[in-house]
Amino acid sequence: METLMMVMFAAGVGYAILTAILGDVFGLEAHTGEFPFLSPTIIATFVTVFGGLGYLLLHNTEWSALPIAVVALMGALGVSAAVLFLVVLPLYAAQKGDALSVKGMIGCEAQVITSIEANRLGEIVYEQGGMRHNAPAKSSEDATIQSGARVRILDELAGTFVVEQI
Repeated sequence: METLMMVMFAAGVGYAILTAILGDVFGLEAHTGEFPFLSPTIIATFVTVFGGLGYLLLHNTEWSALPIAVVALMGALGVSAAVLFLVVLPLYAAQKGDALSVKGMIGCEAQVITSIEANRLGEIVYEQGGMRHNAPAKSSEDATIQSGARVRILDELAGTFVVEQI
């Protein structure tokens, strides 16, 4: 039992570190769709807390294996639920809102602040929700658009707006 708890704790910590490194270095993301409780963050939290709490209870109490497993399971579920509702779901909601707000800019006007040359990116500034934002942009017709020109946003591709001069 002691070995199992230690292995689960080490696996949880290792999994958390590995997903953090691989996610940042290689840009890997886990899209759990309708099941955010299956995200790498929640899985790592559950396994780490279950193993760590079980290991601590095993060494600091005189309890048998079954009560230790039950308490460790309840603790892991509780901590994982807290992380789900306080971290994961708010982050998913923020990402979803961000994506919708960018797509909501299609058809709006903006101003070029860094010239957009043919087949190259420039920069535009636009207003959304009373705030000014800037973003990379490219011409829809691969034509040069000078700084200061008014443009209409036609589309958004991978964080870059596609614009046409008005």
